[in-house]
Amino acid sequence: MDADEETKKKIRANLNGWKTPQIKSCFEPIAMAQKPVEHTYLSNIIKHNMGLFNTKVKIGNNMYPSNVFTVDSINGLIDKTFLISKPTKKEKGEHNIHKTVKPLAICEYLIRLCAFSKDAVILDPFVGSGTTAVAAKILGKNYIGIDSNKEYVKIAERRLRDVERDKKENLFSDIEQRQEKFQLELQVV
Repeated sequence: MDADEETKKKIRANLNGWKTPQIKSCFEPIAMAQKPVEHTYLSNIIKHNMGLFNTKVKIGNNMYPSNVFTVDSINGLIDKTFLISKPTKKEKGEHNIHKTVKPLAICEYLIRLCAFSKDAVILDPFVGSGTTAVAAKILGKNYIGIDSNKEYVKIAERRLRDVERDKKENLFSDIEQRQEKFQLELQVV
């Protein structure tokens, strides 16, 4: 700004508390997509192993799947229906500098909800620090992550290596057991 210090001081005092229009976001949209359906959703899942949602996947306190969820406790009624845990420090990784790390629970929920085939490919075109890829790897799914920020890609790669190390140390055994049970429930007859 081309002004003397006294003018700048007056402007700062007059605009105290006023900032650029960047208020705290109350929601973050997550888009899910799939190939077009051929005929019916049932014929699509029989032919391509995709197209239906698994309504046995619950959210909150064992509630029916929802397209809305929260990581902040609001009240008992809303929490039992929509609450998912926030990411832990271990989940994020000590090295993770990404500002908006998604909770692993959200990505696991979405993958379990829609990825029927054991050979499903989970695509995240804005992989960031890699939570979607980490969830896919933990759940035994294939994944593709894309990001323009090289530092974020390195963080994602490190988190994926950490998952591999943790699997070897058996830290995800309970998740793997749930995944095996989950796969058995998803058999098409």
